[in-house]
Amino acid sequence: MKNGKIDLINILKYLMVLVLVMYVVFLISREGSSDVPVDTIEKNITKVMKTKGMSKGSAQDLKKYYGLNANDYDGVMLYIPNDVMSVNEVLVVKVKDESQIEDIEKAVQTRLDTQKKSFEGYGVEQTKLLRSAVVESKGSYTILVVSKDADKIDEAFRKSIR
Repeated sequence: MKNGKIDLINILKYLMVLVLVMYVVFLISREGSSDVPVDTIEKNITKVMKTKGMSKGSAQDLKKYYGLNANDYDGVMLYIPNDVMSVNEVLVVKVKDESQIEDIEKAVQTRLDTQKKSFEGYGVEQTKLLRSAVVESKGSYTILVVSKDADKIDEAFRKSIR
């Protein structure tokens, strides 16, 4: 009887551990895997973003600045500066396939490197913003934020895809 209780207790311990592991895996697999349209993310971001001095970018702008084709993705949001002396920029891309994320991250890094070279030496504020840019990939989404409000914009992005 004593061995029977020990076996039952051990079985229950293993069962609890298994349930806990499955729960953690479930939580991790859900992170960033929501299916939120980019339009919804854009609405949430523009609520906290100062768009003065920026304009909504087109598919041509995406190609020009990033070398990316908007039709290859499930959704794209791009805001670019109106002034050549400004570096404020916000890009959100929702990929069709997660294998596309690496290409987007490379394009974003190339854009940041180009901008840093352009402003290095005389654009102190611009260079500071570029160095503190937020580049993040979560699930099917990648975001780039170059702005004084980068933290607020990134938070709005994160809340949107939960």
